[in-house]
Amino acid sequence: MDVKKTIETGLGSIGKIKIIRALAEEQKMVTVYLLHKKTRLKREDIKSNLDDLVQLGWVNQNRYANVMYSINAENPYVGKVVNFLRDVGYVGQT
Repeated sequence: MDVKKTIETGLGSIGKIKIIRALAEEQKMVTVYLLHKKTRLKREDIKSNLDDLVQLGWVNQNRYANVMYSINAENPYVGKVVNFLRDVGYVGQT
């Protein structure tokens, strides 16, 4: 996928931006339930957005007793996006 398509898919909705924010602030594996509490998005929207973010490699998904998600800080796009969101004050400092 080219850079433009990657960025447009990764940041293409307010839901994805809220999920990235929540995961960046948590810095640990979280469930859809916690993402729902932090973002106030519908669970269906969270799952749909997570599918896109996992496919892009922006979010890690692991299956334990529950499916857990975390930000993929090793992805170069994610690092730059999260740094920008921190710089402008959208993501809290950890």
